[in-house]
Amino acid sequence: MQEFSGAGVSMERLGAPCEPTGLGSVFVSEASHACLKAATAGGRVTLPVFRPPWIVVGHSLERVLVTRWPGRLFRARVVPPVTEEERTAMARAARGLSSGADYTRAIAVDLLEELSPSVLFGAHGDKVIRVLEAGLALDEERARDLASARHPGADEEYHKAWSRRLVDQPEGEHYRNQDHASTLSIAGAGPSRSPVGHGFSLIWWVVTKSAQHLGSASSFTLDEDGEPVLADPWDSALSALLDAAMACGAPHLSDSEAATVLTAAWHTVFSPEDV
Repeated sequence: MQEFSGAGVSMERLGAPCEPTGLGSVFVSEASHACLKAATAGGRVTLPVFRPPWIVVGHSLERVLVTRWPGRLFRARVVPPVTEEERTAMARAARGLSSGADYTRAIAVDLLEELSPSVLFGAHGDKVIRVLEAGLALDEERARDLASARHPGADEEYHKAWSRRLVDQPEGEHYRNQDHASTLSIAGAGPSRSPVGHGFSLIWWVVTKSAQHLGSASSFTLDEDGEPVLADPWDSALSALLDAAMACGAPHLSDSEAATVLTAAWHTVFSPEDV
């Protein structure tokens, strides 16, 4: 699965300099600091020790850090430093950030309200969440069913959907002539990594996690660099879930015939109403 960084292409969408008292959003998952995992809306969260990992506040939904699933999303405000210790810690946290970074590293935040995490994946984010939930619950039998039911034309339609996506992206021309049959995200094409935010990368993560916990010894193989990667049926099952997320999470990128191809495996294995 490919995640393009865009050599020679700006990796960040430049904007206003970081404002330490600015509003933003925070995603809380199993990988978050313990003080965040126990938090609720309406409260203040302060790191017990002022050192990494910092609390990352995305200034826009596109910049919210989402690397694990499931999780909770909060609208948050960075608490400005008051003491000399806090000011020094905030300065350390900001080290290395460009003036146009679209996120702030904080030592304390006020959690203003809890939001549906579906907004992280676009207008049809609820459908992407259903695919994520299916990936989390995937076992080897269901993976084999998805792999068997995947349409032979799905790779091509997934590629075409990505190609249509790149047409409207400010730096999309740098990637349009590449094969996108296994693309998860393209960081340099525009403000959002994909038409469903971090959705494709998260689907890869949940399927990999399921293969580790519920798969067999043959669920992984080694790539040319000696790194473990998903083997069939898990690899093809992952592709089938990516297909469904593309068709249902970004329906404007596929016509009805393409959507039928992309959702063939999903509709064979799951109820059509599930996505």
